[in-house]
Amino acid sequence: MFANLSLFDGCIVLLYMGAVLAIGVYHSKSNRNVREFISANRTMPWLAVLGSIVATEVSAATFLATPGVGYAENMNYLQFGIGSLLARLLIAFVFVGAFYAVNSLTIYDYLSKRFGGGTRYTATAFFIVTRLLASAVRLMIAVTGISLILNAPFWICLSVFTLVAIIYSGSGGIKGIIWTDVLQAIIFISCGIVLVGYVGYAIGWAEIFEIGAEHGRFEVFRFQPESADSWAWLNESKFFWVAVMFGFLSTAAAFGTDQDMTQRILTCRDVKAARRSVILSGFISIPIAALFLFVGIALFAYYQVSGEATLPSSVLADGSREVIADKVFPHFIASELPNGLRGLLLVGVLAAAMSSLDSTMGALSSSALVDLYRPLLNKEISEQQGLIVSRVLVCTFGLILASIAYALKDAEGFLWLTFQIASVTYGALLGVFLLGTLTKRGSDRGNWIAMLTAAAICVTLLTLIKLEYLQLGWSWLILIGTTWTFGIGALWHEKAPGSKAPGQESVS
Repeated sequence: MFANLSLFDGCIVLLYMGAVLAIGVYHSKSNRNVREFISANRTMPWLAVLGSIVATEVSAATFLATPGVGYAENMNYLQFGIGSLLARLLIAFVFVGAFYAVNSLTIYDYLSKRFGGGTRYTATAFFIVTRLLASAVRLMIAVTGISLILNAPFWICLSVFTLVAIIYSGSGGIKGIIWTDVLQAIIFISCGIVLVGYVGYAIGWAEIFEIGAEHGRFEVFRFQPESADSWAWLNESKFFWVAVMFGFLSTAAAFGTDQDMTQRILTCRDVKAARRSVILSGFISIPIAALFLFVGIALFAYYQVSGEATLPSSVLADGSREVIADKVFPHFIASELPNGLRGLLLVGVLAAAMSSLDSTMGALSSSALVDLYRPLLNKEISEQQGLIVSRVLVCTFGLILASIAYALKDAEGFLWLTFQIASVTYGALLGVFLLGTLTKRGSDRGNWIAMLTAAAICVTLLTLIKLEYLQLGWSWLILIGTTWTFGIGALWHEKAPGSKAPGQESVS
């Protein structure tokens, strides 16, 4: 156990662990009430929030799984970034103003004030279920990589990793999470740059570009469907227009309807600062994705030169072996890097994973407290009681995430699995938030009916797609869910708890 970790590597890892725990403990002193624990009283500098957004968005799915896409496929994934950048403009100039206008701790509280409790509870339930599953996949990705690098059992790595994240997230609140994310973003971006430099030095830059070009790894845009069938593009998530559409819808849903991302946006001092952090994050996320795709291409070139015999692989039905692309990067860290550099890259894996795990636990606990615990119990609790409940919820959700991650440890296609989980409920959530911010229509009962039926439709369609009974790309599910929820919800028109749509109020 831990055979791949030298004393020097271990010291680097312990130094990192000590730093994140210290940040959490330091900020625990400033959490005097629930509002500070959840929103930092909206006092965070926008640059720190920007760093936290980048760290949360990147996660282990980018650090470990994106190189797998670059290794096995190409750079088509960058097409999603175009739609993602456009979506941030929508979020910045429509959603953020609406959320700041009602001064809510969570975005689902906004739905309560706009429509009523039924919409709020449905959206909260969708968020909790989706976020638990999607973030458990991210956690599983990280721990899989860590266990491969350390040559240690999955469950031991999972237990230690989750415990550290629970301690600093539960103590430091959103302030501790954001400042830890800033540190972690710097670490894992630096690791990507260092790794590319190492491989380039080892085999030569010309070799990387020559091999990558020869095998089509540098293809970014795909303007033609692979099949000649006139409807084939419906089943191709990497076809340019489909990819841009999915990037737009998934980012709009993530930034506008998912408390995991919006919680940090709502810690900015004012609307202008929040908008700035959202928009600039789009310009940063594309080059980061390109960096880690290039890591995968560089590793592909490296193993074309040195041979793939030692790479993790699975046996196909015909007896041949196929490299497991998602495990190439951690295998390279464990077997090819020298001491010191291995420890640095291990810290990069830890940083990428913790940046998504800590924010998830914080968002789940804040939403469970504000949107379920308080309104359903229908009683006031003291600030001290609220802090205790928040920290208990952080611990509870951390344990649930770890349990789901353990159950998913043998899943394959990590990056796309994360997207497919979100596609079931993101459409319903985006539809109801668009209804609230862009129109004065909708009602509490109509909304939850529209959301539940939209999710049921998307689950059915995804099942048919996975069973190959339906030739439709899963990326269409968000569009279907959004259109259905918005259209059905708009059929109702009742006076909301607030007579004016918050999204249309002025923001001072």
